[in-house]
Amino acid sequence: MSNPRLIPIDNLIRRPDARQTSDEDLTALESSIAEVGLLNPITVRAMPDGMFEIIAGSHRYTVCDGLGHSEILCHVVEMDDLRAELAMIDENLCRAELSGILLDKQTARRKEIYEELHPETRHGTPGVSRQVGDTRERSETTERFTVETAALTGRSERSVQRSAERGAKVTPEAAELMRGTRLDTGTYADRIKDIPAAEQAEKVRRDLTEPARPASAPAPKPAPAPAGANPNVYNRFIELADEVETLRIAELIASAGRQRSTLGQRASGLADMMSDIMEGLNR
Repeated sequence: MSNPRLIPIDNLIRRPDARQTSDEDLTALESSIAEVGLLNPITVRAMPDGMFEIIAGSHRYTVCDGLGHSEILCHVVEMDDLRAELAMIDENLCRAELSGILLDKQTARRKEIYEELHPETRHGTPGVSRQVGDTRERSETTERFTVETAALTGRSERSVQRSAERGAKVTPEAAELMRGTRLDTGTYADRIKDIPAAEQAEKVRRDLTEPARPASAPAPKPAPAPAGANPNVYNRFIELADEVETLRIAELIASAGRQRSTLGQRASGLADMMSDIMEGLNR
């Protein structure tokens, strides 16, 4: 990466598809930047018209602009359109507190770009087998999408795979209706992703008009476990579920502080685990 240099703030532009800024994030950043200045330069690329497009650091740019900075310290990099979009998505996945469906959409888009840049990693590509690996001779080995994205985000491969599938199958209209509501969960997205695309948005609208389900009643005593099963596993799950259900969501999010990204990733993983449990019960 190039040595950072100061660029006039009037010469910087946000990407049209940049993530919307969060007031909560901006407030925390504003306090820090006002006190100690901008510690991490933003990343930009030069555009043909003499402007510089922001690839990573949109929130930092917004705060500096609001504080009246005339220049911002920037890393200037050379990237084509696809790689610039990929870099922006990676910053969102690694640092941002994304909602469930937005996380899924970003993951799905990352898969599209990654496989366009590395077509040899697509499942079904001649010479690539899930059983024996890549039989072609290549000078470098490129990880498949789920492996590379799991390492980048700290999520499991299974979580990445399910997230990308939901993001690809849930329509943009349905996703926008879900976003930020009580339906903005992986479990709900799993329920509607296989509904015909033309019917998804209407399904979300109907479900949003229904009253939220009341808190679950105390769990009944478990039936005798099958021979060889460990009843302590079930009992432990019920104890943990009861404990989680007592948490107030707003208080939990507020208490995460600078670990909000980690909280979001763990919550996404738990949502996938709950979906696996429901699938197993329905078999």
